[in-house]
Amino acid sequence: MFYLILAIMLVLFYIFAAPNHIKGTINLMVAVFFLVGLCIALLLAFLKVLEFPSQVWLGLITVLIGLWAMRDIYCLDKDPGNKEKKSRRSRSYRYR
Repeated sequence: MFYLILAIMLVLFYIFAAPNHIKGTINLMVAVFFLVGLCIALLLAFLKVLEFPSQVWLGLITVLIGLWAMRDIYCLDKDPGNKEKKSRRSRSYRYR
């Protein structure tokens, strides 16, 4: 409760009584406070994700391998002979 009252007093000071050169410092302190809060929230979210059961991780790895295999199959359909034909046509002169 004490910290809530202190925070309210600081906000009121910032709005009504703080000179301009103090407001820049307070803005920087608030930005750092929010950045630290964001980092803590991201760390806690990452730790929560690590608590997922192993079936979720196994399913995710299986889906990734399946997508990689489909991409590989899609690349198999391309004709490698087209590269040689294009390289021969791109010459601007003839051999005699």
